[in-house]
Amino acid sequence: MNLSRPFQFLLLTLILASCASKIYRPELYPNQTLKDRGEKSQLDIDNCLKEANEYLQTPEGKKLQKSAHKGAVSTSVGIGLGSSGGLGMGVGVGNHGHTSRLSGEEQVRRNFTNQCLVNKGYQIIGWD
Repeated sequence: MNLSRPFQFLLLTLILASCASKIYRPELYPNQTLKDRGEKSQLDIDNCLKEANEYLQTPEGKKLQKSAHKGAVSTSVGIGLGSSGGLGMGVGVGNHGHTSRLSGEEQVRRNFTNQCLVNKGYQIIGWD
């Protein structure tokens, strides 16, 4: 597939914007707390995410991010703009690394948010 350079640039820009704009949120197990709270559970998630982001700005949060980052692989997306369709291959390889490893900051955000929600009676089954 031979794409023009302006089209490749536009496609690359859209791909990077979509990766950067994805905000991951916890998915909750349908236990009694979730059934009782209903749609208000989304407010609880928002509050826990806000608290996690505030914690990340504290000295303790920054220290924890650095130690968590030591075991993590960079989450940057690798893009290849080859002359014969290298764009698709670069995106595929880069995205695999992004989804399989989390940055230190994201690890701390998720762990903090998970614990905050557990303290409220929820159970987390994953992140999407």
